[in-house]
Amino acid sequence: MTDRTGLLVAGYMLAAPDGTGEEELFAGLADLGIGGLEFALPPRGAASLEPAWIRRNVLPRWDLLVSLVPSVVPALAADPRYGLASADEHGRARALADVARARDLAVSLADEHGHRRVVGIELHSAPGPRHGSAASLRRSLEEILTWDLAGATVVLEHCDAAVPDHRPAKGFLALEEEIAVASAFALPPERLGLGFNWGRSAIEGRGPALAAEHARTLAATGLLRSVVFSGATGQESPWSPAWADTHIPPRGADPALAASAASLLGKAEIADTLRAAGDVPHVAIKVAVRPEDADVPTRLAVARACLDLVAGAGATTGPRVAVGSR
Repeated sequence: MTDRTGLLVAGYMLAAPDGTGEEELFAGLADLGIGGLEFALPPRGAASLEPAWIRRNVLPRWDLLVSLVPSVVPALAADPRYGLASADEHGRARALADVARARDLAVSLADEHGHRRVVGIELHSAPGPRHGSAASLRRSLEEILTWDLAGATVVLEHCDAAVPDHRPAKGFLALEEEIAVASAFALPPERLGLGFNWGRSAIEGRGPALAAEHARTLAATGLLRSVVFSGATGQESPWSPAWADTHIPPRGADPALAASAASLLGKAEIADTLRAAGDVPHVAIKVAVRPEDADVPTRLAVARACLDLVAGAGATTGPRVAVGSR
């Protein structure tokens, strides 16, 4: 059996948009033997933050890498000055309040279980250079790092940066700026680290070359904490028009991956990224399924195929750090 115990799955992205079959999906993920979830911090009021929902769908042994993106994207759509890097104090304060919700989740789960459950909190350099700056991002991180995060690492995850030659998907700060901000704190990576999403770097560079370069650059900092595998494509696909951040799965021989044949992410790219990353603590898959009304067995088949592709690629790159070490 393929060893999937060191891998995380973005269950919220894998689920049906309308929530159909949600409990069946998470039960099926438990059967796949994964190490945990990249867990969405949704906008306020979502059921997935309620203790009853978590007890019903999240195994007590799973580690959680909490992503702020599901809160960031709708907040930015409503207010382009929202974000931790915002030069607007109101927009920055709203983003800090969302990070505080992730903090409260980490603390409440640690109190309930008697040990760390949230291993990391993924933050982002929104709103990018049009309305923000590296200096504002640093101010936000200074405040967050004074909080009790119940052992969770602060992970500054790179999204595609604003570039002059094409319209970005996210358009946040450049990787070099994010590295400079994180490095300036001179903290151990267990407190403040960096994160990488393959698909978003490929979208920024309009191909796999920049994603490979970003993986090497981040690994060289000694601060790389998370690698998340989403695909990307320069073709129109069932997921979206070209170069959209819609989490197309990787391509592969498994029949479950037939629809994502146009993905630029495959086993070779996964292996190269893992080789560059080295012993990064948290590796996740973050993929969406098409058609959007696909049933739960179809969604689980895609998850299984992606996990096996990553685990198989990782087996060729040498020793790795398993998720779940406390």
